[in-house]
Amino acid sequence: MASATLFPFLSIFSLTLLATASAVGFSVELIHRNHPKSPFYNPTISISDRVHAEVQRSHARAAALRRTFFSQLRNDMSSTANTKYSNLSPPAPDFTHLIPADSSFPYTIPSDTPFPSPADSPIPYLPPADSPFPTQSPASPNAPIETDIIANSFDYLVSIHLGTPTREVIAIADTGSDLIWVTCKPCADCYKQDAPLFNPATSSSYANLPCSTKKCNQLPSSQCDNSASDSKCIYQYGYGDGSQTIGNLAQETVTFNTTSGGTVGFPKVAFGCSHVANGTFERHSAGLVGLGSGPLSLVSQLGSSIEHQFSYCLVPYDSANITTSRLSFGSDAISSHDVEITTMVDIDRETFYTVTLDGITVGKNNTLGPMERSYMIVDSGTTLTYLDSTVLEPLVELLAKTIHLPQVEDNEKLLPLCFDESNVESDFVYPDITLQLGKATVTLKPYNAFRKINDKMTCLAMTSNNDISGDNLSILGNIAQQNFHVGFDLASRKISFAPADCTKY
Repeated sequence: MASATLFPFLSIFSLTLLATASAVGFSVELIHRNHPKSPFYNPTISISDRVHAEVQRSHARAAALRRTFFSQLRNDMSSTANTKYSNLSPPAPDFTHLIPADSSFPYTIPSDTPFPSPADSPIPYLPPADSPFPTQSPASPNAPIETDIIANSFDYLVSIHLGTPTREVIAIADTGSDLIWVTCKPCADCYKQDAPLFNPATSSSYANLPCSTKKCNQLPSSQCDNSASDSKCIYQYGYGDGSQTIGNLAQETVTFNTTSGGTVGFPKVAFGCSHVANGTFERHSAGLVGLGSGPLSLVSQLGSSIEHQFSYCLVPYDSANITTSRLSFGSDAISSHDVEITTMVDIDRETFYTVTLDGITVGKNNTLGPMERSYMIVDSGTTLTYLDSTVLEPLVELLAKTIHLPQVEDNEKLLPLCFDESNVESDFVYPDITLQLGKATVTLKPYNAFRKINDKMTCLAMTSNNDISGDNLSILGNIAQQNFHVGFDLASRKISFAPADCTKY
């Protein structure tokens, strides 16, 4: 029987059907970290404490998304920056020596190993001359890549199987990242985790990828381990909180157990087999699977096998039904009923799913405006919805006038508008809030826009913070996306929103 391993990947898998040329459609469970099926589930925590933990994680992730988004501001020039401008950066630290070619582990990294800190790891970034954002030097060709995403700021997990024979894994599903990686044996310096490490030596379908491969070249940064005849591709990936992973870029068979009871597998999926993983990673997880739109993400690699499309349907947090959410691929992914469709913005931030926010209406006809068009990232890992302060402040003012309840302050002062429900009438309802996302008109029901803090307090589940304010960037969080069938078509660059009862999927 396959043993279970915990790490951020997608869905479950076993043996049976291997998807190759023909497209397939299937769905898997998407598990919220606070769901009873999650290894992070804690039934003793109060609703108030759980909400405040959600908000704190959300704030950290939102700030990190913003930094990463703007660090890729001139991504179309990054390949040029990595060559033409490489002389402007100091030589990148060599980390290939951290991955011994033999099996002489356990391996201890010397205490004087120069692990690059975030300050030492420049992101490829060429801001425009009039950019208000801090300027960084362009990265050298071998500079370790860094993303400002926080390592443990996630909300959803999936179960998968990896290798041949398979090993079950609980994985973090992240639409804000591309690289897939898991912790592997032998591990030179890994954070403490509950499950066994993935052992590539026991899988007949595992193979290291050489530096000459296209997938190695698709890494934002890589180095070659020339100690072996196949010149293995070595990656390093850093996170904004100082966490990092280093290892071999490899390929492996990924198999999913579907919600219909079947299994489907995909061979030769590129992933990072990490032999160094340290920082703030949590012990219940052992890696990360990217669902972004970059070339090394899971959905991009599956490509035509899933018709370049996937979707999710998120069950509301407060639902009495303990059904898990759904993550769907291929022909099962895109809804055609009562759907609103918009086009992704054609900008050079290929990881993120970005649309435009063009207007907001409270209720039926209280339109906020005039407001400046802004970019909005559609993200499953951020809990709250974030708006620029120039949009949030008039929205809060309008809601305060519209909602006839006493206002109170959130004890943690994390949310901008809260209401006292001590004496609320039984038929009271909060107003809908409608977002104009390009050509898509998306109406948020009260459970999409407000979050109950305790029995007597409900707060607006939208906010801003100092890191987001002033740059005209918004984020559509997962509370706002609950009970929507949210579809992503990477081929046509479309995002669709269809209202749904996600407990019935």
